[in-house]
Amino acid sequence: MVKLLAVLTVLISIGGCNSMSNAIAKPALLTEVNPGVITVLQQAIIKAKGGTLVTLADTVFTKRSELLLSHGTSKDPNGMPIMGAHNIKSEKFVLQIIGEQCVLYYPKKDLTIELKNVSCKAQ
Repeated sequence: MVKLLAVLTVLISIGGCNSMSNAIAKPALLTEVNPGVITVLQQAIIKAKGGTLVTLADTVFTKRSELLLSHGTSKDPNGMPIMGAHNIKSEKFVLQIIGEQCVLYYPKKDLTIELKNVSCKAQ
């Protein structure tokens, strides 16, 4: 009886893991944006791509599930853009929901980062 219970427990655990890993990622929109959510997103972006803190609008991921980050253009001492200094492509991030969990997907590295304490809904 004890062995049967142990086997059933293992099978249920495996089934639970499989159902989470089989969940489909869907594009999502934030249901609430506040300074805490912005901070979580900023930290996820740094974790994904590295670099410094990015500035995000209060409306980020509220109308579109995609975010394109553009790199600033280098300028000369007169404030004029330096020709050819802006060769870095924009970087794309996608807000997704998998099951009940909001995640930030970074296609460039095929990386998904869980966003704790962030609520979103399927787009």
